[in-house]
Order: sequence, then C-alpha cells, then structure tokens
Amino acid sequence: MTTLPPPASTPTARIVAARRTPIGRSHVDKGALRSLRADELLARLMLEVTRALPDPAAIDDVLIGCVGQHLEQGKNIARLASLLAGLPASVPGVTFNRLCASSLEAFNTAALRIGCGQDQLLLAGGVEHMQHVPMQAAIDYHTALLTRPPFPFNNMGLAAEWLATRDGIGRDDQDQWALASHQRACAAQAAGRFDAELLRLDGGDARIERDQLPRADASLAALAELKPAFREGGTVTAGNASPLSDGASLTLLASSTACAQHGLTARAEVLGSVVVGLAPEAMGDGPVLAIRKLLARFGLTVGDIDRFEINEAFAAQVVSNQRALGLDAARLNPNGGAIALGHPLGATGTRLVTTLLHGLEADDGELGIAALCVGHGQGVATLIRRLHA
Repeated sequence: MTTLPPPASTPTARIVAARRTPIGRSHVDKGALRSLRADELLARLMLEVTRALPDPAAIDDVLIGCVGQHLEQGKNIARLASLLAGLPASVPGVTFNRLCASSLEAFNTAALRIGCGQDQLLLAGGVEHMQHVPMQAAIDYHTALLTRPPFPFNNMGLAAEWLATRDGIGRDDQDQWALASHQRACAAQAAGRFDAELLRLDGGDARIERDQLPRADASLAALAELKPAFREGGTVTAGNASPLSDGASLTLLASSTACAQHGLTARAEVLGSVVVGLAPEAMGDGPVLAIRKLLARFGLTVGDIDRFEINEAFAAQVVSNQRALGLDAARLNPNGGAIALGHPLGATGTRLVTTLLHGLEADDGELGIAALCVGHGQGVATLIRRLHA
C-alpha cells in the first residue's frame, strides 16, 4: 500500500460522528417513514449526533443537502431543522443542491472549511422524503433541454440505458447485480452490521429499527418478470434501479483543536474530494472520472483502497463503474447498495460516508472512498482515512 503522511496536526477535518435514519419506502400506505416529515428526520438526527457536545452553541454551521427544496423541504431546511431540534439560535444553517450528491457536497464543503481554518465544528448531512416531496414536483426545464439529443435532459433512466448499450451490460448482468445487492444488504441486517450507524425511530404507529427495502425474497426469476421502465425493449427495470425512498443522514466534523477542546474522539480524517463534469448522457461515468482524479491526486491506486461505497443509482451504472475501475467486488458495497437500501436523493452522499466509516471500523480498514454519479452529468468522490484510537 502507498504510504501516506501521518494524520495531520493542522485543522484537517475529522469525522467525530456519523449516523443515519433507517431508509423507508416512499409509499403512502406502506412507507415506514410516511408519518414523519423530512425536517423531523433531520432534527432527530441532530439531537442524537450533538448529544456528546458539552455546548451545542459551539457548532459553527449546519450544512445540509436536499434536492427537492420546496414544501416541507423548502425555505432552507438546514436552518429550520436546526431550530426544530432546539439547537441554539446562534447556530446558522445552509442547504445545498448537487442533486444525488447534495449531502456529499455539504460534507466536502464542511471538510474544506475546517481544513482552511475558517470553522472548527460543523454538522453536515442531508435528507430527502420522496413521498412527501415527489422528485418531479415543480420542475420546469427549458424546452431546449427537453429536446436535447440523444434524449430528453431529465431522463436519467435513458442515460442508464445508453450506458448499458455502450458497455454491453445486458439485462442479466444488471439483474445479477441487483440480486447481489439485496443479498448483501439482508446479510448485513441479519449480522447487525448496520446497527451502529442507525438511529431507531418512533414513527407514531410503529418503531422503525431497520431499512425497509432490502428483500430477502429477491430472485433472478422475480427480477426477470419486470418490464423495462424507460424504453421498449430496454434493460433497465424497477428491479435493477434504485427505488424511491425516504431518509436522512448526518455527520459531525471537527478540527483537531475542537476535538481536544470538547473532549471528542476523531474516528476518521477527510483527506480530500473532487467533483467532475461530463456529458449528461454519460452521467454514469461520473464515479469513474472522479475516483481516478482523486486517486491520482494522492498517488494511490484502486488496490490501496480498502472499501468503496459507490451509489447504485442503476445497476448498469455500478457494473460499468466496477469494470472501468477494475474493482474487487468484495470491496465494493459489501453491505449492499442503493438498489437494495434505497436512494433518498439528498441523504445518500453522507449515508455512503456513514456506511463507509462504520465498515472501515468493523473490518479494521484504513482508506475508503465514497462516490456518486450525478444527474445532468457530474461525479463526486471523497477519500477518508480511519484513525486508530
């Protein structure tokens, strides 16, 4: 493994805490989180994550990612959820939108602000309640974008189909990946590998203790029965794409000075992050380009990384990413990914970081990368290093 410098004594951002809610299905009758609002999900996480802080007023800012910034998620949900949680009014808040990577953008920005010495203690995370705030609500694309070749700008399912055709990723390849995602997620649930990262919730009519979407009864036969969702004769279905879902995730980031001042234990160090842009139809390549750029910056190879958490927006996309990067399947989403767990858009970035951190700790790993493809043609990747107490 390439030798990196020792943990920095400068104001490099450290991860002190990382938690998330269980992820629920976006369904009016069967959704586990249907009776909880997005701001309530965030507020409950804020109360939990700041529990160890002697003085919450020391938090410099709250940075939250959210895609559907209207209805209950509008008017700067970062600030509103902070007030709902009872954080001091002196703690400000700001909301970010880089689509699927919104919370990872919030996280990366927080890490940079601590790294440059501007701030000492920050909350960073994200939320999306896709049942209460539908993905397509209040979107008004310019007509020039809606007629943009090779397909309408807003259709990411067709982008996945384009990628599958380009890379020769057939229906069976995609369904095989989807099945493995469910199997891994169910095995992780049964073994309690998500327990440390989850905040159990009281949903009013039930206690929500685990992710709702992983299916123990998933099978290739059942997946094969599903019809293409975006194109006649296509290969992308509801079974090999991430489902609509609800959830929130949150991290507490601190400088080494703040850790010492407040008696906090640093669990990981944020080494760096990158963001890239690319053609909208090739958005699935976003993680590949971002990870390559990130590795080059640190003189690392994929073999130096103990664990990758790459968002499974579509099976075609993550299979393409794995092939392009030459990733060992055992180190890529070992506890399953968004096809099984769900993809609450604004929450997914720091959900990946949360799962990554807890996974590195459980498996005695050191280096990990979280990455996402982003609608409209972008990619984001973040490198963290676990710190040993």
